[in-house]
Amino acid sequence: MKAVGLVTEYNPFHNGHIYHIEAAKAATGADVVVAVMSGNFVQRGEPALIDKWHRAQLALAHGVDLVIELPTFFAVQPSHLFADGAIQLLTALGVRQVVFGSEHADVDFLSLAQKAPDVNQNDQFKQHNQTFASVYAQQLSDKTGFELKEPNDILALGYATAVLKQQSPIELIPIQRVAAGYHELHFSETQEIASASAIRLALHKNRVEKIKNVVPNDVYQTLNTQASTINFEEKFWPLLQYRITTDTLGQLGQVYQMAEGLEHRLASVMLTEPAPTNYQNFVKRTKSKRYTFARMQRTLLYTLLNVKVDQMQAAMQDPYLRVLGFTPNGQQYLNEIKKQVTLPLISKVDNNLARAQLRLDYKAGKLWQLLANNAIEQQDVTRAPIFVEK
Repeated sequence: MKAVGLVTEYNPFHNGHIYHIEAAKAATGADVVVAVMSGNFVQRGEPALIDKWHRAQLALAHGVDLVIELPTFFAVQPSHLFADGAIQLLTALGVRQVVFGSEHADVDFLSLAQKAPDVNQNDQFKQHNQTFASVYAQQLSDKTGFELKEPNDILALGYATAVLKQQSPIELIPIQRVAAGYHELHFSETQEIASASAIRLALHKNRVEKIKNVVPNDVYQTLNTQASTINFEEKFWPLLQYRITTDTLGQLGQVYQMAEGLEHRLASVMLTEPAPTNYQNFVKRTKSKRYTFARMQRTLLYTLLNVKVDQMQAAMQDPYLRVLGFTPNGQQYLNEIKKQVTLPLISKVDNNLARAQLRLDYKAGKLWQLLANNAIEQQDVTRAPIFVEK
């Protein structure tokens, strides 16, 4: 069977994702659609609106055949590490074509990646008056003339860089993003496709009825009935206050991505009067020209999960393929490739596995439950893959 790969968050699943799935099949003639999907936390360091199991089920109901979890140690990362992890998993699954949305689908991203600046050979990347992403984009523009600004283009370059680094046989196929830009925060009542950012904003404003035309009906019903983390900051904030207040600077300094003395800044803001009043206020007072809001959120999530540098580095060297669900088509594909798969294929998690190789995903699932007021439905141990009959 010929498989096409998609790298997704589905936060939440919407009509633009249906277009992506259909366009991927049309572009490749694939027999099976394989989605590598972020688990309970997404790249910006926020909890997904809906847990990974319900998101997998919705994806399977709308054209995906196999959903594999992108582990937390890849999912909650800057774009180049996020992309590198996704390409590793798709390559191991025997996928040879990956289709993704791009703001500039006519660009040869592999060629661009070959000309990209070497971050280890340029002192400008060590300056603290700009974000890493800004310096990288300027260096790339100086070398190639291409302005790397849009989120999907940034990920596209990440995929291309990963393919080159891993010597993966994957062919990258960009498709033009349509109808709504990634950062567009508004949409009309007549639109059928809106950005995930605009949908989340409408939900934040308690305007659930507004999204009815831009998501499938089952997604709309799920968002109305399932536990959601839309107001996660209210619960996240006191937990974070506790960690930063009680940990020593030495303990905070061991947290993954707590670089360049950031732990001193976090502790100083938390323990200086007037004290920050809420999560947003704290992030705004601690971020600087060096760190984006997303980078700060990821670091604060690592802090709450107590992820140490050595733990993250070890986890990233030991990836796996966690199956969240499949259709009969996806099941057939798994049966065809299971002897050739080059990473551990995990379909069920017991307590031992949760405490060892899947420890970070297990902790992330428990934290998601706290933030979503969902203490009943188990996120990892004993859960079997979802089967959706089509």
